Amino acid sequence: MRGDNSARDVAAEPTICQVLHPAAGLATSVEVRHGRAIYEVRTGDPLYRQRLEHMGFPPASADRFVRRLSATGDVLRTHANFARHLQEMLLQSARRRPVPWWQALEVFLERVEGSQLRWFLYGSGALAVRGIDVGPGDLDFCVDDSQLAGTLFEDLLVEPVTAMTGWIADSGGRAFSGCLFEWMAGVHADIDEPEPHEQGPAAAARLEHVRWHGHDVPVAPLDLQLAVNQRRGLTSRIQKIHAYLSPG
Repeated sequence: MRGDNSARDVAAEPTICQVLHPAAGLATSVEVRHGRAIYEVRTGDPLYRQRLEHMGFPPASADRFVRRLSATGDVLRTHANFARHLQEMLLQSARRRPVPWWQALEVFLERVEGSQLRWFLYGSGALAVRGIDVGPGDLDFCVDDSQLAGTLFEDLLVEPVTAMTGWIADSGGRAFSGCLFEWMAGVHADIDEPEPHEQGPAAAARLEHVRWHGHDVPVAPLDLQLAVNQRRGLTSRIQKIHAYLSPG
């Protein structure tokens, strides 16, 4: 009798695909294969193309942009969220729409309260909560556990929580609630070389705290934020920080 080897055969992993058209001139798809979620956006709009690159979608051709992520969680639901909010994210990034960053921050604070997540706010959001008029385009957080953050914001995710290689941190995620907010975990110590950075371990070791709408918000130290903006040559923001430090 001939032996049956079918039990030893490894079936090819199926490819899961979803294609959505969130707006005129804007299409997005995701393919899930080999543990990766491959986001693709197609558009001929010059503004959208510019903002997609700004959002970390490298061009694969003139009208096609691709971002490779980890296939964690419910990828199809996360991608559907991405499609639903894609045009708004692009227009907010281009400052063609108002960015209600305070709504996203309220949602973030409500959900992390009482959880085990350790975090702090950096970037323009950390200036805005102090009352410095900088108009954040999104919110940026450092967290100690990307997966826990992904669980807390599971229904708001627009990208799966993703393990990163060749980046400044080990992992990150993105969600949307009024505006885009994103987090990263495992920031590498060499980001503080040759000078301390607002995202790095040096900042995490001496956080400042701001009272905002009844919440305690841990933020990156203002002197490090000032230094980062000086290195970037952001003159207007530098002037606003100096005005905040020396009122009147």
